[in-house]
Amino acid sequence: MGKGRIEMKYFVALLMIGLSNYSYAFDRITLIPDGKISFQNPINYNAPFKKAYFSELEAGDNLSQATVMLHGKDRENYRVALQLETSLSVNAEGPHLDLTEWKHCTTKWHRLKIADNHTVLLPNFDAVNVDCFPEVTHDEINAAVLAKGGEEWVRILNGEGWPEGYSPVEVSLSTARIKIEKLINTQWQVVTVINIAIAMGC
Repeated sequence: MGKGRIEMKYFVALLMIGLSNYSYAFDRITLIPDGKISFQNPINYNAPFKKAYFSELEAGDNLSQATVMLHGKDRENYRVALQLETSLSVNAEGPHLDLTEWKHCTTKWHRLKIADNHTVLLPNFDAVNVDCFPEVTHDEINAAVLAKGGEEWVRILNGEGWPEGYSPVEVSLSTARIKIEKLINTQWQVVTVINIAIAMGC
């Protein structure tokens, strides 16, 4: 029994070492900006990867047509997908109330092509159909604004100080998600999902 237990522990130790090396063969994800209007510095995510990351872009930064680069070995067994999400905001000529935890238009996952150099070009977000925000009534918006911003924002929503017929409500892009999956034994398994909050109302 003692010898069997030792052999089992030795086998488990070797298995854990093997799994560790297997997991870290692909060791870094980099988001690289495109053009002067995009975010200034690349964003790196290093192994061991979390199941989810939450990052933010500053106002005026742009993730559209950025590049995702996969670093390390064994990159052929991965795939990348993009999902976009919109939210509703109320604008007050500068300040804005973003209802990012309310209702959304969330697109399906779009598979992206991985180039031979293991880079992925994100699409032009203007070319992605995000026209799926659910129909909502004014009363529903009013209740959500009251819960998030209070009476002052309800007054802004309902036209205080605005020209007749003008609505300060708009729906715009609020989140981009990048999903990395790995093929393991004929099954695609999620490595990580990068959630990037995009500044609204600007």
